[in-house]
Amino acid sequence: RYSVDDVPFSIPASSEVSDLSNVINKLLEAKHEDHKHVEFDFLIKGQFLRLSLVTHMDTESISTEEVVEIEYVEKCTAPQPEECVMHDDWISAVEADSEWILSGSYDKTAQIWSLEGKAVMTIGGHTEVVKDVAWIKRDGLCSLLLTASMDQTVVLWEWNSERNKVKARHCCRGHAGSVESVAVDSTRTKFCSGSWDKMLKIWSAVPTDEEDEIEEPPNRPRKKQKTEQMGLTRTPLMTLSGHNEAVSSVLWSDTEEICSASWDHTIKVWDAETGGLKSTLTGSKVFNCVSYSPLCRRLASGSADRHIRLWDPRSKDGSLVLLSLTSHYGWVTAVKWSPTQEQQLISGSLDNVVKLWDTRSCKAPLYDLAAHEDKVLCVDWTETGLLLSGGADNKLYTYRYSAYSSDDGA
Repeated sequence: RYSVDDVPFSIPASSEVSDLSNVINKLLEAKHEDHKHVEFDFLIKGQFLRLSLVTHMDTESISTEEVVEIEYVEKCTAPQPEECVMHDDWISAVEADSEWILSGSYDKTAQIWSLEGKAVMTIGGHTEVVKDVAWIKRDGLCSLLLTASMDQTVVLWEWNSERNKVKARHCCRGHAGSVESVAVDSTRTKFCSGSWDKMLKIWSAVPTDEEDEIEEPPNRPRKKQKTEQMGLTRTPLMTLSGHNEAVSSVLWSDTEEICSASWDHTIKVWDAETGGLKSTLTGSKVFNCVSYSPLCRRLASGSADRHIRLWDPRSKDGSLVLLSLTSHYGWVTAVKWSPTQEQQLISGSLDNVVKLWDTRSCKAPLYDLAAHEDKVLCVDWTETGLLLSGGADNKLYTYRYSAYSSDDGA
């Protein structure tokens, strides 16, 4: 759509992005009379141009004597904050799809919202802070979802959106510490949890009418009523042990592969079928969060040393960082790859800022989204281009974002 003739041009070394953009627009006007001005971004050897040409080439040690190939893409507009909704306390987790937003909070509840920010359902029942939430699946009017809590349980809920009724189907018991993270596999029949107790556990995500027997210490009084209220007891299918500190984040990188990030400075890759450890990626600081992109097959991690690092989970050298993205001033608490753009991800930090990154520009983010007045604790990115962030200001923001619509290069 925006291609120009493939011939070399001489341009002033002092040119900046706006100057180059004007050049391309002039060339396009010469070809198409009805061309309307478009803002472009420019890449030189895979890095976005953010300075003048001469400064960029100097920094990247590129000679000004040689012909340099400059690629251009349509500049994406900054994400615009759309809605802001409130919990009664910190918002610890968010997961959205094309229709509903699910959030978890330190007020011990989870909440379902419409994309327009209307509160649809409050899910209460945990006796402690909700640390993570996840949709299992949405079949028409009936949805299944998970809430993980500091009360050491994960509850599997069934929500009927037509009648707007929610019911606890199973209370998943087995962890001996706060459940920090849950993730559902691609078949939507199993989920994995990671806990402060250093363990990962795999559970069935299919509701049944059967109750699992749980081994209680003989001298412990049974809390009969609580169990009835929170659904049938469910015990794990498998426990994965190997971390030496709290497990902060879990995900499925394949149908039978789980990645877990931990405060023990490692990310571990597990075989979910056998429970065996496949590989360990070793960092130098606490890992708070991890996200996997099936598009570029990379893991992104967020750490206590304010860096986002990209890893190849299949690498034989477990200490090899492919790329570091550095711009945050505080702990990185949340990362999430774009589900549609293999080079883009967002991050949230204790510095109150959400950053939108393109991995072709690792020295600076594409955009800073500075809506929050306190720590950012969670982020999400939906296939329909909605970005979400929740924080310690009790606010959940949604931002509308349209990524590059053209990948024409010069």
